[in-house]
Amino acid sequence: MSQFFESDQVKNDLHSIFTVYQEVADKTSRVPQMSKVDKLNHIEECKQLIDKQKTFYARVCLASYDDPEASDMKQRIDALCNAFGYRDLYHCMESMVETLNKAAQQEIDRA
Repeated sequence: MSQFFESDQVKNDLHSIFTVYQEVADKTSRVPQMSKVDKLNHIEECKQLIDKQKTFYARVCLASYDDPEASDMKQRIDALCNAFGYRDLYHCMESMVETLNKAAQQEIDRA
């Protein structure tokens, strides 16, 4: 495995992303039954997960210059994003944040 993926920091980041993802995914199925406050908190948790993922992607991008496995991962991520019509992962995630912001505003506007 590459130096990048052997790094304790990278392993910890991936573990943190996975843990937060599991928490968010578990709560997502309960959104229809949530209170307004709980829905808004869930949206914020989703945005925090996206921030963690963006930070990790930035590290992958930087590591891709000297690490073949990081470069391969970046290329695969970018290809997947391209297949869904996004320029790269940042563009995809910014779109997700916009959608979450709209959902939060709709929730706030509800009487």
